[in-house]
Amino acid sequence: MKKIFVLMMTVLLCFSLTACGEKVNIDFPFELSNVKNIEMFHFVVTKEAEKKVITESEDIEGIYQLFERISLKDKATEPVAGGSVTSFRFNLSDGTSYEVIYSAVAVKSGRIITTDMEKDYFTSADIGGNWDNYDYEAVAVSEDELPILPREEDSSQDTDALQWDRIPMVMVNDKLYYDTGEESIVEGRCGVMDGKITSSVDASEIPTEDNQSNFGTGFEYQYGDDDTIEIFMNEKWIVFEHREVTKNQVRFGDHMVDADKLSKKTLEWLEWYNSLSEEEQLAVSSIPSDLHDGLDFAGTEDAESLATE
Repeated sequence: MKKIFVLMMTVLLCFSLTACGEKVNIDFPFELSNVKNIEMFHFVVTKEAEKKVITESEDIEGIYQLFERISLKDKATEPVAGGSVTSFRFNLSDGTSYEVIYSAVAVKSGRIITTDMEKDYFTSADIGGNWDNYDYEAVAVSEDELPILPREEDSSQDTDALQWDRIPMVMVNDKLYYDTGEESIVEGRCGVMDGKITSSVDASEIPTEDNQSNFGTGFEYQYGDDDTIEIFMNEKWIVFEHREVTKNQVRFGDHMVDADKLSKKTLEWLEWYNSLSEEEQLAVSSIPSDLHDGLDFAGTEDAESLATE
């Protein structure tokens, strides 16, 4: 669960959109003399995260002053997928710690959030480049050790209340048919249609009436073999199959996953992922582990080609 939260923090940092140009500075609530050491973390994929422990006083001072000098802006940025995250944990002499998380949005700019900030801010400083500036041993770390900053949860919003795009489906003769993503191989098709989709609900909803879909109206269909229907869409016949397993499925690209098997954080991640363009989706380097486990193609070559975080 914690590693999913780390991914979600990365997504939130990259997606943050704000309206004004307010400038902000980091004002550490502790003195430089109180810093025992600084743990610096870096990753693109969380399972490959590394850490350096900064112990030399000169280097600690350099990092401390770096953050006090930089100017932050309350500025909108476009979402980015596959960016790096560089984090700093200031371990203090009183046994507490203070964390700074930087998420890259371009080669030399990104967004920063700290322990005492309520939201993240844009900076044009190349914070991520500091990973290579300090000659300390880089060691692998577990995802549980990565800095995370808690954010207030809305307890009134449970998983069932989230609005995500479900897998395309249609109700015919009181039965739900799910999109298989497969094109029909039937040749010499009869020209007489068996029905037509006449009403629709939102993409986040489940059809409840005959000839109703969650992807639009006007599509004609014919009955197929093995309890399927074939719908004529975009000049192709797409196979939809009846299933008794679950009505609670969500879209992941061209695949479908049972929502009951996914955490709330993963459902939020899916809502973000499905909002991306195909090119942006291809740039995403990791997916939540429970999503990977729930994929219909798990165990296939497609599943192996995706890196889980």
